[in-house]
Amino acid sequence: MALFDEKTYTSSDGGDYLPIIKFNAQSGRVTRRDYAGSAGEYNQTDITKNFKAVFDFENIEVGTIDFGTGGAPSFSVVKLGQPVPAAPTANHKPGFRVLVFLAKECGGDLREFASTAKACLKGLDQLHTAYTAGVKENPGKLPIVVLEDTVAIVTGEGAKKSTAYSPVFTIQRWVDRPAGLTYTPRSQSDSKPQASSTSVSASPATQNSVADDDGFG
Repeated sequence: MALFDEKTYTSSDGGDYLPIIKFNAQSGRVTRRDYAGSAGEYNQTDITKNFKAVFDFENIEVGTIDFGTGGAPSFSVVKLGQPVPAAPTANHKPGFRVLVFLAKECGGDLREFASTAKACLKGLDQLHTAYTAGVKENPGKLPIVVLEDTVAIVTGEGAKKSTAYSPVFTIQRWVDRPAGLTYTPRSQSDSKPQASSTSVSASPATQNSVADDDGFG
């Protein structure tokens, strides 16, 4: 991989956490996760078809992440351009963490987006390459990004054959930083454990068709 918060929600135990979006490389779906209870339960809303967000690539973090199994993720990341520390454990995998501000049609709030899935890293890396090329003509601005498609990546053969989906993100246009998208250094671990969820099913991904009135200016 070439790359290698002002709005918070308060949990019942007094800890602050930033809600997230997830890209599932096994299904090619994007979901918004919202906590629904005090025991770590959350609801997931599929936002694949209408995904649209401002990406804070000025402050993207890279390094290694251990998402664990049923526990809080552990981040060992730094802002891009700083020396990347060695992975703390064998379970830490190369990954990224970036703040995104969702368009109103898919949530309209600040989210954290992080992944270690190789297929997701590939798509994010290509998007960041487009960002570095485009920001030269758009200094001080951030990109509005849409999910145009997903591409299947098949590996292995026979019983070991598997398919993952890489996101195809595109930059729709450039805008001034939204008022709600403010970077502040965050904890190296998630304050809320991953737990049971209620998922919202949706039809397969299609190319985005979004309105111009997105609240990004």
